[in-house]
Amino acid sequence: MNRPFRTRLSWTLSIVVGVGLFSAVVYYVGWRSILAQIQDLGSIGIVAVIGNVLLTMISLLLGWWVILRSYGIRVPIGHIIGARLSGYAVSYLTPSLYFGGEPIRGLLTAEHTHAPTTRVFATIVVERFLGGLSLVVFMFIGGFYAIISSEIGITEKRAVVIGVAFVAFWIIVGLVNFAGNFKWISWAIRLLKYPFRRWHNGLERAAAKVAETEDEIYDAFTRHWKGTLLAFLIQLLATFFVYMRPQVFFYFSAHQTFDFAQLSLLFTLNIMLSFFLWITPGGLGTGEAGSIGIFALVGVGGAEAVAFSLMFKFVELLMVGAGLFYLFNRGMSRLFELFKGRMHRR
Repeated sequence: MNRPFRTRLSWTLSIVVGVGLFSAVVYYVGWRSILAQIQDLGSIGIVAVIGNVLLTMISLLLGWWVILRSYGIRVPIGHIIGARLSGYAVSYLTPSLYFGGEPIRGLLTAEHTHAPTTRVFATIVVERFLGGLSLVVFMFIGGFYAIISSEIGITEKRAVVIGVAFVAFWIIVGLVNFAGNFKWISWAIRLLKYPFRRWHNGLERAAAKVAETEDEIYDAFTRHWKGTLLAFLIQLLATFFVYMRPQVFFYFSAHQTFDFAQLSLLFTLNIMLSFFLWITPGGLGTGEAGSIGIFALVGVGGAEAVAFSLMFKFVELLMVGAGLFYLFNRGMSRLFELFKGRMHRR
């Protein structure tokens, strides 16, 4: 089975699973009930949801812009927005919500600067790690409340602890690696040339480029630490907007409020859902099914939970559409040729 066929098959299966699961969820809770919950938002509630998503994206854009400026990379703001939205769109539609679109974002940005490609990609890695750290901060709070909550069973508590520990472990390992410039990633790539001797030269070149990127990332924690700190604070703000999403939606749709413990728990479980069950395009089906179980812990019904998921997903898909429009207009084949040319010259 050749690789293109396997890729098409996996995408087809992913879509089939997503559509099937989504249909089952809608049938289970009733589409009329879901629509009624969305209608209960009212015009002000819909504006609040849109505003929340826009503020989240603006914060993410601002954080990355700060990192780019710290590295001395000057790119017109319009191209920064287009590159960020394009990367977000690809990540959103692939099996991982948090990774996948970064190479696209790097290619689109490299087209508009004379800075080394490794430096451009370093800014993206730094931005992603700062985002991961901000998630871990809020997840630790949510994990704590999950452990002390009497409404959550021991099995669910164990799952939360394992999930939070798993995410935190890899984020912290990456932080230690880059902040200490230990170059574990390039070292691991070089080790691969021994079992895969056929690709010895290619792996050695790849390791050299990764090592350059690791050196650039190290600068974020030494030479550019002020910009890195500011970007981290902005990432915390973006994460806070995501943290507040249940409150925004249910305040306007049902006049329901959540306390700090409930919001922390909902945030942690939703992030874990995105990490481990984002296996269909846009999390179709898996996100809605997972939301039913998560919101049940705070007394929210299935229709309300699905309406929450769909409403925010609809607004996010508008961002995805804008990102894809920009991406297709740039011409992907031309971007990859540009990338190969820059890497060859360097």
